[in-house]
Amino acid sequence: MVYERELSHFMDQLRSEANISVIDSVQTIASIASVKFLELDKERYSLPDELSLGAILKEGAFLAEKVKAVLNEIEAHVPFLKGVYEFSDLFGRLSNNTLYHLLSRIHSFAFTKEQWKQWIESLFVYAGNMAGVEGVELITPAGVNELGIRLLNMEGGEFYDGASGLSGTLCAASEYARRHHCEVALYGQEINQRAWALGKLRLLFHDRTDAHLAKGDTLTEPAFVEGNKLKKFDYIMMNFPFGMRINSYEQLMNDRYDRFVYGRLPRTSADMAFILHALSSLKENGKAVLVVTNGTLFRGGLEAVIREHLLAADLIESVIALPSSLLDGAAIQINLLVLNKNKSAEREGNILFINAENYYGERRRGRRYLRQEDIDRIVAIYHEGLEIDEVSKFVSVREIEEANLLSNRYLQSSEWTIEPYGKVKFYPDHIKNLPCVQPLKRIGTFYRGINISAKDAETENGPYKVIKLSDVQNGEVLIDQLASYEITNNAKIESYLVQEGDVIISVRGAGIKIAVIPPHEGDILISHNFIGIRPHRHVDPFYLKVFLESPVGQYLLLSKQVGTNVTILNMKDLENIPIPVRPFEEQKEIIMSYLEEQKHIQDMMKQLEKQRLESSLKLYEKMGIRSTFTLMQS
Repeated sequence: MVYERELSHFMDQLRSEANISVIDSVQTIASIASVKFLELDKERYSLPDELSLGAILKEGAFLAEKVKAVLNEIEAHVPFLKGVYEFSDLFGRLSNNTLYHLLSRIHSFAFTKEQWKQWIESLFVYAGNMAGVEGVELITPAGVNELGIRLLNMEGGEFYDGASGLSGTLCAASEYARRHHCEVALYGQEINQRAWALGKLRLLFHDRTDAHLAKGDTLTEPAFVEGNKLKKFDYIMMNFPFGMRINSYEQLMNDRYDRFVYGRLPRTSADMAFILHALSSLKENGKAVLVVTNGTLFRGGLEAVIREHLLAADLIESVIALPSSLLDGAAIQINLLVLNKNKSAEREGNILFINAENYYGERRRGRRYLRQEDIDRIVAIYHEGLEIDEVSKFVSVREIEEANLLSNRYLQSSEWTIEPYGKVKFYPDHIKNLPCVQPLKRIGTFYRGINISAKDAETENGPYKVIKLSDVQNGEVLIDQLASYEITNNAKIESYLVQEGDVIISVRGAGIKIAVIPPHEGDILISHNFIGIRPHRHVDPFYLKVFLESPVGQYLLLSKQVGTNVTILNMKDLENIPIPVRPFEEQKEIIMSYLEEQKHIQDMMKQLEKQRLESSLKLYEKMGIRSTFTLMQS
């Protein structure tokens, strides 16, 4: 980055002296720089000479007051900046010397407008790279913005971002329009006043004071309306806040703009509210690109109903899975959901799934980003409708299962890392064609684990023992260490009780634990982190366990996991896993032979360990140190 060293110096100076946050530092630096930038357009805005950094520096004293006065005057001359400098009280926290150095250094910049645009982008990128700080979540990575804008393939018209943050997406749209010589009007809305102000400053440096950037809540008070209807746009891209709870639920359910006709909104997440707002804001031939998490694409309940209705209306054109850890300060995976009200004839009734999870570069500290070649590759696949094995595929809307829009549901990689085997390549067609294959639901009865509440006290003499994740180690249940509970609501307790020979599978978390319930006394339950399977009489539980622990079994289980922060294996997917069921006597013979071999190997390992110990003791005898210690256990 051309300007990184100087920007780093500015930031460090502000933070060390006044303990100013990153977002406050950006506000301070950008505000001062805007005064210098506007000197290039003095005639355009009729700015007098005294509204300049040079005039401020000539005075020398009381700089903070003078800067604030100049900024207030600029707001009066440049209507686009009205209210932008409201946070100018930050200057009062700096010493006169520090402020003088900052003013004089920025005053010395002899940039063109293009150089100023590069400089402001460097400032925002630098702030975004400082992960984990307040306000950084408002920044959408530049690569994600470029990708989304290029997918829209704008040819002129009106562009809208209803969760504009620091206006990075609006600026990316403006830059695309400039490069492709088309006129694109910009519209945006942001609820965070600080972000709104910074977004306006960013647009100023992009010479887009014609942009319409409103303050306020996009969901409850959409800014762009025409009469009693929402204004419609040709293109939309939004990176809205993920999983935000809806506070004004009743207001949205009685929405005067009739935005939520595709289903009832859940209270716990506003994701679908933003998606439906974007859809309602599109013209009849409009297209939208929305940044969403995995959960938005697969969660059940009310969200699944909305996705079903969007599928029925054939509004979803593409789902693109991007790498995890692209967003600063968050390791979650994101996707681009492409809505199109005017699909081409050849794409009607189909969705193009693209798995771009492995398209990324890495910077220091393992941080990922989209390289130019990654963006180019994804754009080409989307626009040309390319189908590439394990990367992209058109799927008929009729084939979408349970309104699940996760790309890996339809595009599974054939190469997985399976412990302890390392990287393994699988052949899905061969698995399907194994002899005597049956879905798991046909060879056993399923039951769920119990969710222990705060009222269910752990007690030494409780009547029920509960198997938790930590109680399963190396494929075995540590029966002797199970905690006992007094469970208050035990009306359906029998449905959670395990029996000897049941197979339990962990369904939450990255690692999958599998065990067979051993002989035991008393009532034992499984926690909600497990699903229990009671195999039918023609299935040996250890045969089932060994298959599920095999590379093939692990591949089948891991490929069905879903989740944003915590991976989950749901019961329906588990029920449909294909199991090759050999004759019962053959199962028992196979397992008996396997267990005998395992016992023989363990005995050999014990013997080798004993030999290793004896060899070490002989060495210590020769070294003359053996008499200095006694082994307490042999």
